[in-house]
Order: sequence, then C-alpha cells, then structure tokens
Amino acid sequence: MSEDYGIQLDRALDSLRIPDRYRTDLGDLELLAESMRDRGLLQPPTVTPEGIVLIGARRVAAARLLGWKVIGVWVRSGLSDRVGFLIAEHADHSTHKPLNPIEAAGLYRELKAVFAEAAALREQATWFGHNDSAEGFGVGDSPTPNPSAVLAGRPREQAARLVTGRDSSQMLERVCRIEDLAADDDASEQVRAQAQAELELIRNGAGVHLSHLRMSTALTLEQLDLIAANDTEPEAVRGQARKEAVSVRQSDAKAVEMERLAKLALQRVKVNKRQKPAAECPRPVSAAPTQFYSARSFLAVWGDLADWWLRYDLEQIARELSDEDIDQFLRVVEGSRHFADQLQAARSALAA
Repeated sequence: MSEDYGIQLDRALDSLRIPDRYRTDLGDLELLAESMRDRGLLQPPTVTPEGIVLIGARRVAAARLLGWKVIGVWVRSGLSDRVGFLIAEHADHSTHKPLNPIEAAGLYRELKAVFAEAAALREQATWFGHNDSAEGFGVGDSPTPNPSAVLAGRPREQAARLVTGRDSSQMLERVCRIEDLAADDDASEQVRAQAQAELELIRNGAGVHLSHLRMSTALTLEQLDLIAANDTEPEAVRGQARKEAVSVRQSDAKAVEMERLAKLALQRVKVNKRQKPAAECPRPVSAAPTQFYSARSFLAVWGDLADWWLRYDLEQIARELSDEDIDQFLRVVEGSRHFADQLQAARSALAA
C-alpha cells in the first residue's frame, strides 16, 4: 500500500469514533458479525490519525458487537478536508448498504454546498490568473480523489451523481424541500405534521414523487385557507377560497389529479381577486362600441373552437403552461362566460 494511503495497524475500538453520519440505519449486523467471527476481518476500516472512521462503520459496529477490544485499521492522512471526507463516505455507501432517500438527501445537501463553494473559489481564482494544480492528488495505488475533477459541472448535478450514480438531483431536492417544511416554524402546524409523516413514509421505502405531490397539494390548500381567513379580502373572494378548499379536500382523486385540482382552484381564486367590481365589468352588448366584428367572424372563431377541450391533454397543459399562461386562459374563460350571459339576455329581450 502506498504511503499516500496510509499505514495498517491495530487500534483499540474505544479509540475510534464514528462521526455524525448520513446513514442512520446500519442494517442487520448479525450476519456481518458472524462472518467476521468465522473468517476474521478481511478488509480493515479506514480511519484518520485522530481515529475518525471514514470507511467501515458497520465493521466497527460489528466488532463492538462481538466484544472485540482491538481492530486492524488503515490509517489515512490527506482526507482531512471536507470534500475528501465526503467522497470517502460516499465510497463506503456505494460499496455496502445503500442509503435510503433521506440519508442520501443529507449527504447530497452538504456535498452540493461544498461543491458550490469550491466552484465559487475556482471562479474567483481565475480573476487573478491562478490555475489550480492537481499536484498531490492521484498518486499511489489508492489515490486521493482529485477535487478539481470531482467538482466540475453544476453543484446539484455533480452532488447527485456522486451520491446515487445518476442525476437524481430533482428527487433529492424534493426530499430536502420536505425536510425544510417539516422544520419550518413559519409553516402551519398541519403542513409541518404532514411533512414529518411524508418523511417517515419515505424512510420506510415509499416513493418520493407521491410524497412531493401531496406536499404540493397541502401547500396550495394552505394558500387557499390563508385567503379565506384574510379579513382584507372581499367576502366573495374569501367565500370562494373556502369552497374551493373544501371541494379539493373532499375529492377522492389520486395524488397527481389532487395536485392539479388544487392548483386550478387557487388559480380561479386569484383570477377572481383580480376581477374588477361588477360596475366595471366589460360593457354590455347593447353599449355602443368603437368597432364591432361581424357575426360571420364570430361564427368563424367559435366554429374553430367546437369541442376544443377534447383535443388537449390536461396533464400536459397543467405541466407545461406557466402561471401567466393559465391566468390568461382563465381571464378569457371569465370574459366568455360574461359575454354568454349577456348574449342570452339580449336574445330574451328580442323574443319579448
């Protein structure tokens, strides 16, 4: 083994310290302990000179379970910096018991911060014509990872790839968001409680995507509740917000549809908030306009729109349109509904 890696020696188990780690579940240690008892320690853990366990926490725990007093270790220097420590921890996870999404998100969060800081330092160094050297990295049989190579690219993507082997940043960001909501004192008690419940589901193997959808729905409903309780809002708006929230909560739709219903409900309330008072609504048909389009033009427009709602995928529209796009659509719908009411009144007046 090269000098860069370290030396192998025996250390007292009591002198080793497993730091706060992102793995909270070491798994079943009985089989590992049985193997170590029958076959001995085939691969010593890696520790710092200070006795901090970098790789092999499960082996150290199993040795303690067996009542060992001493264990063989590789003592490695050169990993005292935070990047090296996290890379070493990732190597331990990737070759042993996989992290669950909660544990992975914790490691991802800190790696992302470290990568972002390193990227900023590299960019700042270029302002002064400094070129980072890789000297001191990549030598020996088990080289220290080169931070310059590891940290290339966007911090989110690079952190995710290091933790999971793929660009799972969206999934990990969702877990982090749910964790933040669970700890957010400004969030309602109901939202914090649901976030805690969703984290427990994820910890027990449930999918992150559905938990994220349910949290999105909960946040949207909270916005409706806040509008309904806001004394400065017109009563019509407050009443609509209450009705919309009740309607969504009573729906037995699945998570994807529930989120869509909640967002559309909030959009309708927001559009209603921006509507002018009834006295300032668009002038009635009987008012003298500056210019009228012909009835034939009217038929051409609405003829092309016949059954238009059957031609679009609701999920695609909800996913790809921006809030501004939805607002514009809902304003057109409200104006069309108002025009339809006036058209019916005008036809009734002509028939009288």
